[in-house]
Amino acid sequence: MRKVAITNVGKLVSGDFDKGILDANSILIKDNTIAKIGSENEIDVENADVTIDVNGLTVAPGLIDAHVHITLGGDYAPMHNAIGALQDTLLSGTTTIISEGEQSPGLPRFYPKDPLGVKTTAILGKKIFDKYRPGGALKVHAGALVLAEGLTEQDFKEMADAGIRLVGEIGGGGAADLSIVLPMVKWARKYGMFVSIHFGARLIPGATTMTTAEVLKINPDKVAHVNGGTTAASLEETKKLIESTKMALEIVSYGNPKMTYEIIEMLKKRNELNRVVFGSDTPTGQGQMPFAINRAIVKVSSLNGIPAEKAIAMATGNTAALYGLDTGKIEEGREADIIVIDRPPGSVGKDALEAIEAGDLFGTALIMADGKIIGLRGRDARPTAGNVKINGIDAVVTDINEHIFEPRLFHPFR
Repeated sequence: MRKVAITNVGKLVSGDFDKGILDANSILIKDNTIAKIGSENEIDVENADVTIDVNGLTVAPGLIDAHVHITLGGDYAPMHNAIGALQDTLLSGTTTIISEGEQSPGLPRFYPKDPLGVKTTAILGKKIFDKYRPGGALKVHAGALVLAEGLTEQDFKEMADAGIRLVGEIGGGGAADLSIVLPMVKWARKYGMFVSIHFGARLIPGATTMTTAEVLKINPDKVAHVNGGTTAASLEETKKLIESTKMALEIVSYGNPKMTYEIIEMLKKRNELNRVVFGSDTPTGQGQMPFAINRAIVKVSSLNGIPAEKAIAMATGNTAALYGLDTGKIEEGREADIIVIDRPPGSVGKDALEAIEAGDLFGTALIMADGKIIGLRGRDARPTAGNVKINGIDAVVTDINEHIFEPRLFHPFR
């Protein structure tokens, strides 16, 4: 059994919205699971295969992006002509992404009518990313079904049997007419699928403007880009949505900044910030990778006065609870997806959390997935004021070429 000890933690962010910062400074990992959390004298450091001395930096769960339109079969984003976007997302601290519908050149998302296309794409997407982990470690929950006219209940049963558990944002592409959609949503729920819905103005050809009235009729599990994707609904319409439902509300970092502020303020007054999750909507709609979730944390914390550990929970534990994931929290028995973060050099914040609250983008000093060290930082990620030590050796980027072009990677099975 492989053991990894994480010691000398400055602040240990749980990812749990209510628990916040844990009263502990060490973690013991056995294989891919968090086995024990406590003080250093409670952790079996001497018998660890790998010891990571955090040097007083902040430890948090790996971030989760709740809204990505991934491309079938590879780590590239053809809309941006970008190669390696998913790997760099991983190296920026996001260890899990959730699809809202796969696409690729020639298969933009099958609108408006192609039941066989959407069915086979969902199954193929799931099968690909069940086997393929970009960057060697990024967890991709793929196979999000884009609804199309002509799908039958038998199709939903066959997809569920193949492991499909996600219905991509209704209205973001594909069928959106309620007379067509509502029976499909009923079948999706019958077979245990998670349902998401587009909210606000249409963006791309084939998308549909979805109102609060339509959201209430569909009753999804999550409302995507409630702050605009990129164009927000009116404040009155958004307020009606918030007050009429208890469903999860997704904030995207590129959305309307004024609406982002207003939504968080409304939820703060209602004591309902645990409804918030973060997504990027990459690559459609000016979505951003690899720093989208990092920036969402900083924006909400610094502009709305939200404690940084609670903003991090919106990007981790809130999302994990919504989707039933084993990641997203520093908690015994959970998968060991962990990041070490710190303030950037020169920040007025004394640590990562204070930097976030001051509006400074934090950097990653180490990324771990399933208990394995993946790397130190991504291309153009913010540098950190401090660094970790791995088995007593300083793990720090000093060369400008490594800093920009060749981020240091560790084999995920090290």
